[in-house]
Amino acid sequence: MTLLNASPDPVDLTGWHLQDRLGKRSAVPPRLLPAGACLIVRLGGGAQLGNHGGEISLLDAEHLKVDGVSYTAEQAGREGWSVVF
Repeated sequence: MTLLNASPDPVDLTGWHLQDRLGKRSAVPPRLLPAGACLIVRLGGGAQLGNHGGEISLLDAEHLKVDGVSYTAEQAGREGWSVVF
């Protein structure tokens, strides 16, 4: 999964998580993401992308939803593709 900081300011990702539609979470590596930069995040621990489509949300350190994306079964079946926030 690829996170893109589209804002004009750096974002501190400390304490941030990715959450699947079942509420399971995976931690985002704690770091400062510069404006315009990308970060590849591998899901581990809890959150999973379902093979039949679904949703994944990006939560900040206060567990508030910052962004999210829905994907289809067709998109989930594409090996090696990234889901971009």
